[in-house]
Amino acid sequence: MTEEKPLVSILIPNYNHARYLIQCIDSAFSQTYSNVEVILLDNGSSDDSLEIASKYIIKGLKINSNPMNLMNASYMVLTNELCSGKYFILLCADDYIAPDFIKKSVDIMEKYPNIGYVHGERDFVLEDGTILACDPFYKCSFIAPGKNTMPVYMITPVAHPAQGVIRVEAFRKMGGYDMEINHLNADRSMWFYLSYYYDMAYIREKMSHIRISQQTETVITQTNFQHPVLCHLTILDYFYFAKEKNLPEVYNRKAEALERLSNEFLEYAIGMLYVGDIDLAKAYIQYSYIINRDIVTMDKYIRLMKMCETKIIDKQYIDNSVNGKYLHKRGYEPPKGYEEIFGGRCL
Repeated sequence: MTEEKPLVSILIPNYNHARYLIQCIDSAFSQTYSNVEVILLDNGSSDDSLEIASKYIIKGLKINSNPMNLMNASYMVLTNELCSGKYFILLCADDYIAPDFIKKSVDIMEKYPNIGYVHGERDFVLEDGTILACDPFYKCSFIAPGKNTMPVYMITPVAHPAQGVIRVEAFRKMGGYDMEINHLNADRSMWFYLSYYYDMAYIREKMSHIRISQQTETVITQTNFQHPVLCHLTILDYFYFAKEKNLPEVYNRKAEALERLSNEFLEYAIGMLYVGDIDLAKAYIQYSYIINRDIVTMDKYIRLMKMCETKIIDKQYIDNSVNGKYLHKRGYEPPKGYEEIFGGRCL
């Protein structure tokens, strides 16, 4: 390494996630990499989150509190005001990470100074602790030129915040979370803009567990219909950024990006039907048509719209769709110009 064990900040935003907090904080303090600071920012929780967190002060946990729930805007407080490490990871309070994630990521970034962030793989975990094993996004572990990853981020999210260890210098250079049009897209926007300035690394090994719950900030935000509008504007923001920077491989994927987004809105509609919100489901379906007129020919669109109009929900179809949502088959080729690491396999 170029310096002795640089400090890594593990930043934990929390709002009423007391029942997951022990597992999250334990994973932070169980890292095989020793030079970490663990910082929790509580967003005015009404459960016993602070009581649980206070038991970790003896281990070195730093606790800060907001008087109200800032939701994903608390990311700015954590990264702009509380983070003091050379590297950081944003570990949401209902997620947890593998013991060697920090060490493996720091080793890579210390060896390759132009690597701005390291993605690890993830599985999803349900509220009851059940693991949903996911196929890795790429077929091997690698490092790659950042700009060559931007076309991927243009069309699809790749990683959640807890899947990435980030070089603070790179984060500051790309403008931090101030670059975002929508904090719900914190992960997708951050990876996109980081990739313009720095290269990336990908570890195909499962490094994070991401919670799927009706109480996550993402799900809560999706019930606000500003969400699809802001997602749409985010894609347009990427498009104009790529135009300004003369990145045709990015901006030429605008139509594909909007087509994929319209399909995502149908998935959100399924989620709303799952919880019984027919009006919001219909709004998502209608917005999918606004950004992709061809979607009206899809069987999924037709079936979902019929459910909303008749208010007769095909429960089996909805349940099957929800249960299969996170288990897509993947294993894509890495971006152009990649170089395999770890023999291309997991460590």
